[in-house]
Amino acid sequence: MPADSSLYGIRRSKAEASKKDVTSSTTLAFATHLSSLIAKESASAASQQRRGRQRPSRKKDDIFSVHNKGVLKRAAADTSADNPNVSQAHKQSGDIGYVDEATLHRSKRRMAEKAKLYAELKRGEYLAASSDEEEEDPGKPGDKSLSAVRRAEKHSLVDFDRKWAEEEVERSRRSSEPSDHNHPSEQEPLVEYEDEFGRTRQGTRAEAANAARLRQARDAESPGQNDYTSSLNPNLPATARPARPSNIIRGSTIQSAAFDPDAQVAAQMSHLAQRRDRTPTPPPETHYDADGEIRNRGQGFYVFSKDEESRKEEMEELRRARNETVAERDVASTRKQARQQAKADRLKKIEELRGKRRAEEFMKGLGSLEGL
Repeated sequence: MPADSSLYGIRRSKAEASKKDVTSSTTLAFATHLSSLIAKESASAASQQRRGRQRPSRKKDDIFSVHNKGVLKRAAADTSADNPNVSQAHKQSGDIGYVDEATLHRSKRRMAEKAKLYAELKRGEYLAASSDEEEEDPGKPGDKSLSAVRRAEKHSLVDFDRKWAEEEVERSRRSSEPSDHNHPSEQEPLVEYEDEFGRTRQGTRAEAANAARLRQARDAESPGQNDYTSSLNPNLPATARPARPSNIIRGSTIQSAAFDPDAQVAAQMSHLAQRRDRTPTPPPETHYDADGEIRNRGQGFYVFSKDEESRKEEMEELRRARNETVAERDVASTRKQARQQAKADRLKKIEELRGKRRAEEFMKGLGSLEGL
C-alpha cells in the first residue's frame, strides 16, 4: 500500500492534485455521455418534425361565407322570361329583327298591366283602405292589387296627388267660363280673330273673346304705343308693329358721347397703357418677417436682419459655421472608423491565438490517449 504523504502532515501541491490519470473507465464514461447527448439531439429533432392530427376548428362560420337557403332558386326565378320584375334587355341594331309570338304576347300583356296600373293611380285607388287608417285583411281578393298599386305609387317619379289637384283647378276654371265654351257643339260656326301676337287665327267665339281680353290687357300695360303704331301702316295689326324706341333724342343735342368713352372704359384703357409702357423689372425681394407672427419657434430659430447688406453678412457667417461643422464632423467620423478598424484587427488576432491554443490542447489530449 503506497504511503500517503498527507498522513504525515505533508500536503500535496494543487498542480499535482489537478493532474489525474486518464484511465479506460473515464474514456468509457466520456463516450457514453457523448452518445447519450447525440441520441437526445436526434430525438428532439424527430419530435419537432412529427406532426399530430389537425383538430377541428371551434370557430363558427362567417355569415358572409354561407349562402342563404334557396338563393339559387330565387335567382333563377328572377332571370326567367315570364317574371314581370325583370328589367328591359337592350339590344343592338344587329339583334333587332323578327319577334316571335311569345315575346309579342308577353310585351302586350305587360303594356296592358302598365296601362291598368296607371289608370288606377290616376283615379287614386292607392288611397282606398290605407294601412294608416285600418289594417289590411290578407283574405280579401283586392288586397294584392291594392298593395301593388301602393307600391307602384311609392316608387313612382310622378306626383299623382299634385297631378289630380292641377286637373281639378283646370276643371273648375273651365266650369267658370260660359257654357258654350265648356260644351261646344259640333255645328258651332268658326270665326277669324287676331291673337295677342298679331296672328290671324280661326276658332270659336270664346277663343276670340279671350284673345281680345289679352290684347286689351297688353295695351293697358304700354299706354304710349297707340299714337306711334297708328302712324304706321294701318293694314298691319297693332301687335305686329314695332314698339316705340325709348332712347329718342329730340331737339339740339351735342353728341359728345360718341367721341368720349365712358369712365370705366377710359380707366381700363389707361391701366392697359400703363402695363404696356412699364419697363420689365424684377419683383422686389421679400423675406420672412418674424415680427409679423406671434407664435413659438423651434430650437435654433434665427432671426435675420431686415437690412439686405446685414442679411447677406449673416448668411455668409452661417455658411462658414456650417462648413466648419461639416469638416469637424468628417474628422470625427474618420477617427471613429480608424478606432473601429483597430478594434476589429485586435479581436481578429485574439481569435487566431485562441484557436491555436485550442488546437494545441486538443493535440495534447490525443497524445495522452495514444499513450494508454
